[in-house]
Amino acid sequence: MNRYEFYELKSWLYLPVIFVGLLGNFASFLVYRTAPMRKSTVGTLLLILSLIDILLLILITPIFVLVFLPLWEDQWQKYSFHMSFFAYSTRYVYPLCMMTKSCSLYLMVLITIERWIAVCRPLQAKVLCTNRNTLKAGIFIIIFSIVFNAPRFFDYKIGDGYLSEMWMLDTEKHWWYFMFYFVILSVIFDYALPFLIMTIANYHVIRALQESDEVITGLAVQKRKDQKTTVMLLVVTIFFAFCHLFSMFLKLAESMFGGFLTQTSFYWEVFAEFTIFLIIFHTSSTFFIYYGFSEKFRTIFHDIIRCRPRSDDVKCSTYLPVNSSGATSEVKTRKSPASV
Repeated sequence: MNRYEFYELKSWLYLPVIFVGLLGNFASFLVYRTAPMRKSTVGTLLLILSLIDILLLILITPIFVLVFLPLWEDQWQKYSFHMSFFAYSTRYVYPLCMMTKSCSLYLMVLITIERWIAVCRPLQAKVLCTNRNTLKAGIFIIIFSIVFNAPRFFDYKIGDGYLSEMWMLDTEKHWWYFMFYFVILSVIFDYALPFLIMTIANYHVIRALQESDEVITGLAVQKRKDQKTTVMLLVVTIFFAFCHLFSMFLKLAESMFGGFLTQTSFYWEVFAEFTIFLIIFHTSSTFFIYYGFSEKFRTIFHDIIRCRPRSDDVKCSTYLPVNSSGATSEVKTRKSPASV
């Protein structure tokens, strides 16, 4: 199998995963935009994360999928399209993709911190974990992600109308940029710092959950629901860290060897694609984690599918009381005219 056949094969593999991810994240967005979900800071964060992940999957598609698919039978048309499309997508779409990736990464960090405060500092949670503070933190993350990844627009330049040439990433001409920004700052802010925060916070959350399970057997219903939410978010963040771990390893290897290993060995190219697939797989699978761990998520999702309206003000609960004859009759709770 040559390189082009490999990239075409992996593109066909990525395509259904991305499609499922778009559907799943859109479904998560519909669930978390409902009033019951937006009451909590976690719901607000997961709502923003769903939108960011949708955008990330859309931006990944032209760079890692469309450019390698056999869209034309004519070899020259295929070559011409591949070179020009790859050049422009690398030049302009890749930086946007990295911006959304950073947004997704630090939203996961923010979710981890929120859970740490809720579990380990419950008295401070009502003051710190508010929707207002959450929106401020989310806006700061978006601005930081844009500013931090803005230099990537200068990484490549388009030459001869087709080829996307390495410019600032030329290790011979711009060694300082490659080492300081692409390696050092990227390792710190894309991997080391967020993973360190998530590791420490998740460790304390897991310890706190273990201690609560040992000393509390008759938890209140709301307390049990909070625990289930915390466990769900633990699974999401730990799975997130695992899927990004191999990408961090590749970045550290490139910093040690001082160059792009994917340009020197086909095996490193395969490994790099494996790291990309893990990121796509995580982004596409969060819906299934939400659905599997959150009963509230499942209930609202089923109501959306069945086109049942949900509202905090009007609750259309259906009861089936038993009458004197033993039959059931349907009674719906309604708002009284005085409460309108």
